[in-house]
Amino acid sequence: MKVVSKLVELDFEISRIERTANGIVILNDPGKAMATKVHVSAEDAVSIARVVLTSPAALFFMVSFPFSVLRRKLGGGKKTPPAKKR
Repeated sequence: MKVVSKLVELDFEISRIERTANGIVILNDPGKAMATKVHVSAEDAVSIARVVLTSPAALFFMVSFPFSVLRRKLGGGKKTPPAKKR
């Protein structure tokens, strides 16, 4: 996933999730980008779930992404056209 803010733009690839006393910590692969930790509390998880469950765009994404992944794996995904020769 890509994280974009006024401070940084980085590719965030989740490498592990750890349990803490107050929730979880999501860690990225420090070899791929700047080392980053995302702290998610139980309250944050409830807020995320509420937004996802009330967002038509998020619900459509959740239902359709397995088909998108399968289509790409089977070779039917978007392909870039070959470069024009001069």
